[in-house]
Amino acid sequence: MSLLIALILLFSLSLYVEFTQDEVSYTSAYVPINYLHKSDICSILSIALPLKNDSNFKIRVDTHHSRRTMLYFLLAIKSKSNNTRVLHFIDECYPNLNWSIVENNYHHLKNVVELYQAKYHAEKLGNYWELKIANHFSGPIHSRKYINRYRSKGFQPDELKIYWNYNQIYLLQSYFEYNPITDTDARNALSKSPVHKRKHSGKIQFIISGIQHAVFKVPKNKQVIVLDFADERMPGGYFLENAMTQEEVILYNSDGYQALLDLKYKMMDGGYMLPEYGVAYIKRVRFFQKQSNNERLTDLIVAACYDLSGQGEGLYIPPLSNDMQQIRSRTLQKFQAIIASAVANTEGDGGDTYLLLGPIGTGAFKNDKKMIAELFFQVLNNPLMNSYQSIRYAFDQIWFVSTDNHQIFEEVFKNH
Repeated sequence: MSLLIALILLFSLSLYVEFTQDEVSYTSAYVPINYLHKSDICSILSIALPLKNDSNFKIRVDTHHSRRTMLYFLLAIKSKSNNTRVLHFIDECYPNLNWSIVENNYHHLKNVVELYQAKYHAEKLGNYWELKIANHFSGPIHSRKYINRYRSKGFQPDELKIYWNYNQIYLLQSYFEYNPITDTDARNALSKSPVHKRKHSGKIQFIISGIQHAVFKVPKNKQVIVLDFADERMPGGYFLENAMTQEEVILYNSDGYQALLDLKYKMMDGGYMLPEYGVAYIKRVRFFQKQSNNERLTDLIVAACYDLSGQGEGLYIPPLSNDMQQIRSRTLQKFQAIIASAVANTEGDGGDTYLLLGPIGTGAFKNDKKMIAELFFQVLNNPLMNSYQSIRYAFDQIWFVSTDNHQIFEEVFKNH
């Protein structure tokens, strides 16, 4: 058995495609090709090779080098020896794909300065320019102070995870394919404490609070997992501009911005994106309480909803606004990945884990709050990850945290 495991680890490590970058110690493209669906492949292609009739495509996919990142992942898929299944998906999503164009576009964009970087006249600052430019806003200033205190060398490889879809998380215990650098801890936890044996309180509460304060309300010695209402095409959203949405508030009060930049420069080839049906998961982000100098370690689930505002801030083109079935179906897949990522990364059996969720996507992105509440209710109150009962019981407590009232969420959870 030990020989089998060693061979599997060797096989998994062979799935990496490495490129060198200045000032970056490692960067790897890991794509779980055996667990990707056709929808994932079509999603990658929609960014790597956007339709030319999309007048906003350059701003949407190139401002933060999202297209370059997707081309990078696409070339990683092509390089795999066991890629027949996904190549078939590629042909269905994009018939007669010319791989020479893919390679030429990628190499061209490798030599093009990120548009957002050029906006800040930071062309000569190289990687991590975001931490090198002058910034006089209080939020980024505090963030840099926190980063310098503990994370001047960045986050460790095993603290940065990308899950492309629920299927990848669900099958983490499979010997066939997994990321040995990032997922060994989750595999061991799932093996030691199978989800179907986790029977905790699963208590749901609605907390009116800023997320930066809520993490300190969780009892000490409890694990805290926080859902970051993220921007899917730029690390930290409008962090550099001192915006005040939930993601930016998290980053101003923690060292989490370093983690997002590490995802960008160490795992995404200098661009940024979140998978359309998946999440990024970050271990051991440290929150700081300004008035007391208290600190709290948390994990972050970095996820985004579709931008339904019509303002074009999202990376992925959403379903038509009148196609609520598709909007709900795709968002449900995202929420399954969100909850599954928390289940897979609980410490111990989850009996001391507090999961902090909230009304993701209902602010600037204009997702319907009742729909978001109903989808969270559906996922939390049904089996997931091989559980025999509602997945909420894999956790000690689940808090819905928001600075606004929770009336709609409370009604949904009460009336269902």
